[in-house]
Amino acid sequence: MLIKTIYSKTRYLLTLLSFLFVSGDSLANQAIVLAGDGKSMDNFGYSAAIYGNTLLVGAHRADIDGVIDAGAAYVYVMNDEGWSEQAKLVVEPFFEGDTLGGIVALNNNIAVLGMMRRDEKGKDSGAVVTFEREMNKWEQRQILTASDTSSGDAFGQTIALNERFLVIGAPRHDASGEDSGAAYVFKRLNDEWHYQTKLVASHGKTGDLFGISVAIDGHTILVGADLDDERAEDAGAVYVFTFDNTQWKQEAKLMASDGGKEDIFGVRVALSKDTALISARRDDTEELGVDAGSAYVFTRKKGVWVEQVKLVSPDGKADDRFGRGVALSEDIAIISAMNNDENGPDSGAVYIFENDEAGWRYVSKFVASGGMPDDKFGWNLGLSGNRVVVATPHHDTNGENSGAVFIQELNTQRE
Repeated sequence: MLIKTIYSKTRYLLTLLSFLFVSGDSLANQAIVLAGDGKSMDNFGYSAAIYGNTLLVGAHRADIDGVIDAGAAYVYVMNDEGWSEQAKLVVEPFFEGDTLGGIVALNNNIAVLGMMRRDEKGKDSGAVVTFEREMNKWEQRQILTASDTSSGDAFGQTIALNERFLVIGAPRHDASGEDSGAAYVFKRLNDEWHYQTKLVASHGKTGDLFGISVAIDGHTILVGADLDDERAEDAGAVYVFTFDNTQWKQEAKLMASDGGKEDIFGVRVALSKDTALISARRDDTEELGVDAGSAYVFTRKKGVWVEQVKLVSPDGKADDRFGRGVALSEDIAIISAMNNDENGPDSGAVYIFENDEAGWRYVSKFVASGGMPDDKFGWNLGLSGNRVVVATPHHDTNGENSGAVFIQELNTQRE
């Protein structure tokens, strides 16, 4: 299959455009959010999610009342004065090494926090806790596990959420062999989450890590298995499941047409209606070098998924890891490169692509205002409307690796 790749054929021009975007008015539309009680090694911003005017940030290595790495999450809301902290979420009971906030998901007034190292059903079996907001107050509601999880499963390493369904990845569950992985679907009923089904790969094998990433939109779920070997060793794959109002069924298995060894296609996924954005952040591209990274766009028509385009960095280099984070909303794709060197080695950068009549095209790039080496700006991404949240857990404002989150307002023509 011939694939179309977006890359710089006139590198100087694209680099100039990127410089103008980074250096111009765009950073005036950028805000930084820090934990009011942040400390060294908290990793505030290891994960982040945004929904409208609400921001949810995980700090999975925060110590709570002297309990090491219990973890926490912070809720912020936008008002006339900017982003203000509304709540700090801590699970009850909490234990050493829970790592609450290693992953977070947000939908309206529901926050879901992963605790992949919680020893709920054995060491590092994992769990997930839900909080809900009523009258601007957040209350803990449920601690979720699966009946068949056991030591080392990492249940809650990944989470995806919409109004009706909650998807939880357990990439080290031994469904089809050691660390083959699984994902669990919970359904919303009477204001609670109830277990619905368990998803496994049709071709799952030992070490695939099915569940390393999950995404949901409507009645469609993506589950990444970034160490799948069908195309090549650790080339990766993504499985698509759809709900027919009775049960979830596998619709497709997606793989990069040019997938190669250790590309880890599927390590991050994003979904918007009939479009999927899939990371292969260790892809070796001929122009850019080893581990430069890439991301693929797949589209669905009448139940058939087709690879539409491969996106790469217009100014990338070897080891940039373009595709560390991906976010997608209709015709806008956001892709981060955590090891980009714009503000010094491994400071990180984020790229914007838009889809129009001519197809997907690179639009602009932005970096952190005041970014520093080793920040890894773009560790994770979130997108709501024209607002991008960029998780940066290695930022040092409140001490080494205390962490930060940047909010970037996009200058787009989107309505």
